[in-house]
Amino acid sequence: MKDNLTDEWASIFDGLITKTEHYSGVPVSDWRTGGRRTKANPDGEDLAFWKSEGLRQVEEYISWYHNSGWSIATMPDGKPGIEWEAEVAFGGRPVKLIVDAIYEAGSSLVVVDYKTGSRTPYGVMQIGLYASAIERVYGIRPKWGAFYMTRKAALSDLVDLSAWSMDFFDYEFSALNAFIDTGFFPANVSDHCSYCGFAEHCVAVNGAKSSEYPLSQPKGKQ
Repeated sequence: MKDNLTDEWASIFDGLITKTEHYSGVPVSDWRTGGRRTKANPDGEDLAFWKSEGLRQVEEYISWYHNSGWSIATMPDGKPGIEWEAEVAFGGRPVKLIVDAIYEAGSSLVVVDYKTGSRTPYGVMQIGLYASAIERVYGIRPKWGAFYMTRKAALSDLVDLSAWSMDFFDYEFSALNAFIDTGFFPANVSDHCSYCGFAEHCVAVNGAKSSEYPLSQPKGKQ
């Protein structure tokens, strides 16, 4: 089985690299390497790293899944709870989302988002949104949510998602839509700016190309 999995992983990995090159128009030689350079990984987390590390994570996930006692949920319309995709209205407009996994754990449904980073996310609003989307589509609501941390092959603590209701997200997206309609986008400077694709164009972080994009007042405020 290991040899088959190794071959299957290599085929999928190489295929995705080729597909990404084709659609992005950016050759692999121009891709930026993520992660810190260490003695163990002097070149950082490059493609060679991920080809090997990705296989390890897949193997450990399979082991975790078999030992969890959980199963992938089947939704009321027959869709499997793997990369469950939907377009659901919140705040009067459609929101497109893809849920990594929906599991059956005894009599409960658990929404799980896979994370390949080293830090467990602080907030769970994202998986609360997933639970609300599932509830809006099917009328059933996953009670619990968690993050599966692929590097550790471990699940974070289960969180009760009851607080992140459909009403909450209708409110949040209504407010967001109001920002969009008026062209009002306040800067939110944080650690995330270090890997934001827009950072070099952003005045708030003194981006190298920010001068090319003059600021304008929101509509109705000129």
